[in-house]
Amino acid sequence: MLTLSPKAPFLYKPQNPNPKTQHYKQQINGIYCKSELQSERGLEFETGETFFRHESAKGRDLGVLAASLYNQSKGKLRVLDALCGCGIRSLRYLMESKADFVLANDANDEHRRVILDNLKRVDRGFGDERKWAVTHLDANRVLSECYLQKDFFDLIDIDSFGSDISLFLRSAMNTLSFDGLLYVTSTDGHSSGGHHPDHTLAAYGAYVRPMPFSNEVGLRMLIGGAVREASVLGYYITPLFSYYSYHGPVFRVMLRVNRGKLLENRHYGFITYCNKCGDSQEFSWAELGQISCSCNGSHVFPRTLVRS
Repeated sequence: MLTLSPKAPFLYKPQNPNPKTQHYKQQINGIYCKSELQSERGLEFETGETFFRHESAKGRDLGVLAASLYNQSKGKLRVLDALCGCGIRSLRYLMESKADFVLANDANDEHRRVILDNLKRVDRGFGDERKWAVTHLDANRVLSECYLQKDFFDLIDIDSFGSDISLFLRSAMNTLSFDGLLYVTSTDGHSSGGHHPDHTLAAYGAYVRPMPFSNEVGLRMLIGGAVREASVLGYYITPLFSYYSYHGPVFRVMLRVNRGKLLENRHYGFITYCNKCGDSQEFSWAELGQISCSCNGSHVFPRTLVRS
C-alpha cells in the first residue's frame, strides 16, 4: 500500500524579474537533459522540461500568503500540491509559508529529478519530522489514496492549467481537513466566454452564453461549480478571494470548506444580460419565471447563466 503520511515509510522508489539561464545537467543514468534555471521571489529553481509560466507568479504569491495566514491562525499547515509541475509551488509553501509537510505530486515521473532537485533546498527529514514527499500519480488517485488512509491536508492546491478542475473537486474536498483551504484553477476561457454552454452546464451547472464581462463570469462559474459539488458531499464553502490573469486566461479561487449545508441560497442564482440595452441583473431560483428587462416590458432576457 502506498503510504502518503510522513508518519510511515514512503514506499515510492524509482512575473519573473530574472532571465532564464539554460544549462545541461547530468542525470543519475548519465543522460544529459536541458534544464532552465529560474528565479522567483528570491528562490532559484530548475524547470527542466516541465510546464512552467512565470506569469503565474502572482497566483502563487496569493496561495503562499493564504497558507501563511492559515498557519499563523491554526498553528499547523499540511499542503498537497496535486499537480506540482517543477515543484516551485511546493518549495514556496515549505520555505515561505513554513508548511509542516508538503506532498508534491505530478503524474509525469520523468519530472522526478527536477522536482527532487528543487525540493532538496529544504531538508527532507525522517519519520514524524519528514517535511516533504514526492509522488507520481494521477491527481484523483493521490487524493483518493489520502482520503482512504485518513491522511487529510489543510491546503490543497490544484493548478490544473489546461485541465477541467471539475474533475478534481469532489476528491479534493473529501481530502481536506475541516475548515481547510482549497485553491482551484480554471483556464477555460472559451467556456467562460459562452462558447461551450453545454460543457459548462455539465461541468459547473452553469449555462453560460457570450457576455461582455466574461472574466467575472469565469470566476463565478468556478465558484458556483464548487458550491454545487460541496453541497452534494454535505459541505459548504466560503470564497476567500478570486484572481483573474489574462495569460491562459487563468481563473484562480481560494475556498474555505466546512461540514454542513449552505444556510441559504441567496448567493447562488442567476445573472442576466440584455442584448438590447446592456442591462444586467441577478435573480434567485424562485424568481426564474419573473426574469424580464424594463426595455422589453414583460419579455424575458435572451441569455442567462448560473452564478454564485
